[in-house]
Amino acid sequence: MQKKHPYLRDKLSIEQRAKFQRGTNVGVLAHEYFPGGIDMSPSSPAQFPKKVQETMENFNNPTVNVMYEAVFQHNDTLIMLDMLVRDCDKWVAVEVKSSLRLSDTYYNDAALQYYVLHGCGVPLSDFKLMYLNADYVKDGSIDVKQLFKLESVLEYVVEREEFVRKNVERLKTVVALPHSPVVNIGTQCHNPYPCDFQGHCWKHVPKNSYLFTTALDDETLFQHYFNGVNNNTKMLQQLDPNSMEAQQIEALETSSYYIDYKTLYSLLPQPKPKSVAYLNLLLHRPAVPEIDGTKPYEEMILAFALQGEHENAAAMSSLQGLEGGMGSMAAANNCFVWNCFEDHNRWHEAIPILVEKLSHYELIVCFTPQNLTTTLLRHEIIQNREVGYKVFNLFDVLQQAHFYHPTIKRGLTLQRLSEAVFSEIKLFEHSRIILEATSQDLLGYQQAMEDLITENKVVAKTYQLFFK
Repeated sequence: MQKKHPYLRDKLSIEQRAKFQRGTNVGVLAHEYFPGGIDMSPSSPAQFPKKVQETMENFNNPTVNVMYEAVFQHNDTLIMLDMLVRDCDKWVAVEVKSSLRLSDTYYNDAALQYYVLHGCGVPLSDFKLMYLNADYVKDGSIDVKQLFKLESVLEYVVEREEFVRKNVERLKTVVALPHSPVVNIGTQCHNPYPCDFQGHCWKHVPKNSYLFTTALDDETLFQHYFNGVNNNTKMLQQLDPNSMEAQQIEALETSSYYIDYKTLYSLLPQPKPKSVAYLNLLLHRPAVPEIDGTKPYEEMILAFALQGEHENAAAMSSLQGLEGGMGSMAAANNCFVWNCFEDHNRWHEAIPILVEKLSHYELIVCFTPQNLTTTLLRHEIIQNREVGYKVFNLFDVLQQAHFYHPTIKRGLTLQRLSEAVFSEIKLFEHSRIILEATSQDLLGYQQAMEDLITENKVVAKTYQLFFK
């Protein structure tokens, strides 16, 4: 499909594009580990044959000691290697990963590259994977020799060569088919990774099909589907009318949502708080540390929005007195916002502000897949004796109460929750992802701040809807 019908591919999500860009940025920085190389990157696929030829010619050029993005092709399989470094009369292949640890996916990727390199007759003394050093602490300019770690995988990739060869031959027969393979939709559409062609393959499935429910696992749903239970009416005949699956199908049919109210109300904060604050944090975890004293992917608070109910007037007065030493901060429509977009070095200033602000509320409400308590503990925000509140994470609560709407089949997010419950509010919940790729994009930051405030309003409305 990718080779012959790429126009049918689903549009890449902003999250995917940001991950790709992050990997590219780390890969470019890694070139400094072996400086002075020649960049062999083709400007378009049409240049692949030319670059393959130039790469092979460089082996006989004694002035070329390092190549970046060298292009090789063997047995109809093409690769672009991050770095190839001369080692006397042999070469060291280096593939760069923007992660803190290596996985089977990376090892298998290296095995495929080794297969092609070996097939091209490249004399290798070693094959190494390069990845980020979790213990590196920035102190001045980035020290790439300390930022990156190298691990030899030569023994592994040599052992996998026959496995790779068989799979290359198998996949070549697929590409040679006159039409797309006839494969039914199934669990492979989502595991181990979401397929890029779901929009094409699932176009015949009604949007309100029970295949979009979550009460039963995908394997069970597809077993019913391929046993002739191919619509909601037939599926309901198989179910207890009071089962969660049946109630989710009813929600599908009526374009509404389902929630287990008994469980939901059992999770109601006790006693009922007299003051509530809704908190939304914008956390930044740059792959390459930006600030001295930080490590790769170390978390920093770039912005927050806080909306309070029954706010103590004296507390607001005290807080406004801090404005002189802060980054960008404002209080409007009972929503207090802060950011350090223009100077990330000031992110620690968020901590005393949060401590002061949160000390005047009995309950703090948020919505995040991450554990906000862990974040607040990590930054020593809730150790402060004045901050006596309980964190109430709506994400966890709705998960426990089996909240369901067709939009959340592939995961509960605030954007999908808003679509399900508050259709009149349009969220663009991607700014935190964009930040990973555009660390100094002030226009993007402005949009992020607007998103942060809007998201916090959705958090407040959701809590009020279910618990007021």
